[in-house]
Amino acid sequence: MDVTIGIPTIGRKSLDSLLWKLKKYKDVEILLVYKGDLKTKDYNRAIEQKEGYYEEAINIILKESHSSLLLITDDDAIPSESWIEDHALFHEKNEKIGVASGIIKGKKWKNYPNALFQRYKDTIYMEEYDYRFKDYIGFLTKTGLSVDRREHKEDIEKTLAIAGVNMSIKKEVYSNLQIPEYSLRGSYNETIIALAGIKKGFDSAIFNSGEVTHLGEESLSRTKNDKLERYFAIEKYSFPYAVNLELNLNVLLLKEFSFLINGEAKVGIDLAIRGISEKMSPHRFREELKTIYSKIISEL
Repeated sequence: MDVTIGIPTIGRKSLDSLLWKLKKYKDVEILLVYKGDLKTKDYNRAIEQKEGYYEEAINIILKESHSSLLLITDDDAIPSESWIEDHALFHEKNEKIGVASGIIKGKKWKNYPNALFQRYKDTIYMEEYDYRFKDYIGFLTKTGLSVDRREHKEDIEKTLAIAGVNMSIKKEVYSNLQIPEYSLRGSYNETIIALAGIKKGFDSAIFNSGEVTHLGEESLSRTKNDKLERYFAIEKYSFPYAVNLELNLNVLLLKEFSFLINGEAKVGIDLAIRGISEKMSPHRFREELKTIYSKIISEL
């Protein structure tokens, strides 16, 4: 199975350690999408990202990859010795899994909508979007939120909780795929890819192999800053807007749900409702998120 490894990077020093680990794989293509100075030559192809955010970087990788299997990771990640083999073998054995995520060690991200799921899990708002998600542990709700029933514990489990630091995608899923460029932090870009695969008849899953260690504390999805965390939550709760670009949501149900909630959840969901109702383009929606982000930053 031919493999491309896509790595968005801003030239962090940790990139050197990652590329050193990958050097032994002579038959694997290393594709870097970079901003700033690139001081290494340990790659096959490097494309400068001249504008945009993380979603634009992912779209370049999706467009430029042509291998049977595409692996994506971060420039502050350290893969295990068998990372590539584990993912390739998993996809060979599981033909109907289109998107997969392996084991991740290190500080995890927080899935903020899980708080709403725990509070409203016995209501229609937290029911599965449709029958396709009945056996998913991380699933899409009727209100367009990505939530987790519980933590992953089996060898293989279907889930939408795919992690971009340790993600593999079959060509049948990523070919001709571009994700909406709607957010500032790349929230749920992996889930959007998984949903695209589900629409094509594939599943997404997590498996107990293909280990990656994710270094550091600060990233697009992790922060130790309590106030900045407010923005992270709002962006996550605005996800129904992006979902509606792929699958039709019941906006009346979403509006009904909005009356029950408050705080960052309400801000994010109300923005999603407005984005859907006003038929905002992804880039215009991003501008709305920028306004919210700027307001929060000014309060720091």
